[in-house]
Amino acid sequence: MLFLTRLAFKNLARHRNRTVITSIIIAFAVLSYILYDSLIGGMIEMSYATITDYETGHLQVMTREYWEKETEEKELPLEHLFTLDEELEREIQEVEGFLAALPELNFQARLGNGVDELPVIGKGIDPEAFGRVFALEDRFVEGSMFAPGENRAILGKRLADLMDLAVGDYITLLVKDKDGSYNTIDAEIAGLVHTSNPNVNQNIVYLPMDIVAQGLNTPGEVSKVIIRLENKDLASKLARELEGKLKGIAGNLAVYPWDEMEVVTFIGAAEIEKQLIFAIILLIGAIAIINTVILAALERMGEIGMMKALGLQNKEVVYAFVLESAGIGMIGGILGVLMGIGGVWPMVKYGVDFAGLVGMDMASFGLPILGRLYGVWNPAGFAWVFIFVVIISSLSSILPAYWAANKDPVKTIYHR
Repeated sequence: MLFLTRLAFKNLARHRNRTVITSIIIAFAVLSYILYDSLIGGMIEMSYATITDYETGHLQVMTREYWEKETEEKELPLEHLFTLDEELEREIQEVEGFLAALPELNFQARLGNGVDELPVIGKGIDPEAFGRVFALEDRFVEGSMFAPGENRAILGKRLADLMDLAVGDYITLLVKDKDGSYNTIDAEIAGLVHTSNPNVNQNIVYLPMDIVAQGLNTPGEVSKVIIRLENKDLASKLARELEGKLKGIAGNLAVYPWDEMEVVTFIGAAEIEKQLIFAIILLIGAIAIINTVILAALERMGEIGMMKALGLQNKEVVYAFVLESAGIGMIGGILGVLMGIGGVWPMVKYGVDFAGLVGMDMASFGLPILGRLYGVWNPAGFAWVFIFVVIISSLSSILPAYWAANKDPVKTIYHR
């Protein structure tokens, strides 16, 4: 067995050109996966930040009925609101790692500019609390945040462009209040924002909480309370703890972590796409290895016949071929990983300016990219792609090796 092992690795050097070419094919397959994995990982991280920084926060407190309506029926019901009293507010502020909380009063409306109308989502907010929970302050492209009690609004720059609106213009929101009667909320545009969150850019209008409560006839009630934490990774654990404490205050209230939001779970679908790319890369490596083994078998038919004539069994011939293929896979895998490290480092440090490359704003097309997209280090990805390449290199050589080993020794010796 030691002889066969030495023979297999000696063949790697004897057939240097074939070894180098196949290893390079495998290396570039590994490199492609590593770069893709880093960019997708960076995009997912940016997507999570985009959602938690501008839309969901880390925890949300609301009634179970409201959650079901919002997630399953895509509605913002006014009949499932609750009152944020001092006791409830105190329990929320005592959550481990608590940074800030924002009550929201959400509603569906039609935004009019006197000529056209568009369906939008309205949000009644406290501007001071809003700034502590969401990172919108540095995203103003025009104007500024309104003050409590002002009949003023904030909306996305893209939505304003669609409606041909600017700071200082007046808008009208057609709403249905809690009693089912139609009402209007008039407001002056105080500021326009542009973020990496497409939903904020083109679907949401922010107004002072008291103005919205008056227009919807919901004094003192809120749709939900959004909580920002020091560590978002503890959100699921803290959601369970807070929900247990709230049962004694209001039994119909529930607490939902950011990673249970529908918009977040949708992002997880990118993992399926990543695995599909992974499978394609493995297929490329397998095809390269199979092709190499078949060519090697055809070129070395005489050698194979001599090995069998000397008494080697089929499995020993196959062992030599499989070990040789595994060696090629290891060389290609190591080279690919080293190239991957060299490729990921600048993406992590400097990022990729997609807007500059394509000459357009990616956030306007639904991608959560504003400025540069940075890659991420994923050591587990490096390890897995190397292991799988070596395994697939070994397995894909078994059938061609058996095909060659099953040939008649006499015929293979005199093979031309």
